[in-house]
Amino acid sequence: MKRFFPTIAASMLALGVLSACGGATDEAPVASNDAGAAEAVAEPAANATPLTDAEFDQMMTAPAKFKGRAVEFYAQVFVEPEKDEDGTYLQAYADPSNYEKNVIIGLNDPSFTVNSQDYIHVKGTIKDEFKGENMMGGTVLAPAIMADSIEVVDYVTAVSPAIKTIDVGDTQDQNGYKITLEKVEFAESETRVYVSIKNETESNASFYTFNTKIVQGSKQFEQETNYNANHEEPQSDILPGIETEGIIGFGAIDPEAGDLRVIAEGSTDNYDLDFDPFEFVVSTK
Repeated sequence: MKRFFPTIAASMLALGVLSACGGATDEAPVASNDAGAAEAVAEPAANATPLTDAEFDQMMTAPAKFKGRAVEFYAQVFVEPEKDEDGTYLQAYADPSNYEKNVIIGLNDPSFTVNSQDYIHVKGTIKDEFKGENMMGGTVLAPAIMADSIEVVDYVTAVSPAIKTIDVGDTQDQNGYKITLEKVEFAESETRVYVSIKNETESNASFYTFNTKIVQGSKQFEQETNYNANHEEPQSDILPGIETEGIIGFGAIDPEAGDLRVIAEGSTDNYDLDFDPFEFVVSTK
């Protein structure tokens, strides 16, 4: 991932992106990492309706033609944010799945906390376009966006929202080893199985996510690790009395193609106890 601009702050200030807002005042845009935080107060855009996806794609090739238009999008920060006394400056991919749609973003809040690789939800206005050189000497064009608000979000919200969620809440108990299938989320690029495990035996227990399988009709799906998502998985070594929970990821599965069977395996250090595979039936209707 190459950084196109030598200094984002200088780029934004050269375009005068923050000059219209001046210093921090009661009217200045604000941002928050907290869900449900109040939206910023800002001057209304010439067209307050955010660009459609198609318009956003057009804007990426000719940002100046869309000056004054409102935007709302998800992105991933891919360089360390810059700050000065006036604000926070970011460079991000508005298409993080493909590492494309490079944008530079200014926020009139130098105290805003965000890190490289964070996913963000941005609401703002297109102020201008920036032309610069990449590391190969080629010309790069990017929109300069003044943010009214920025919220740090997770991977699922930004990149892989669920298109269908099935709440299951089924608990199976073998010898005090309990597995609960909480829910299954279907997204365009992946399927997420949420489980919780409680060891109520007197021995150490084991659970390995790679032993979990999904069966749909005559198809079998194996666990797939999504390194971009970095989903928190259940712990593999579980002491007596301990409960763990997490997400087991799979590839994309069509929820309209039939019911699922989720099959998981668990065991303990007490070899006198017998364990069968834990099998959960998930109705997709």
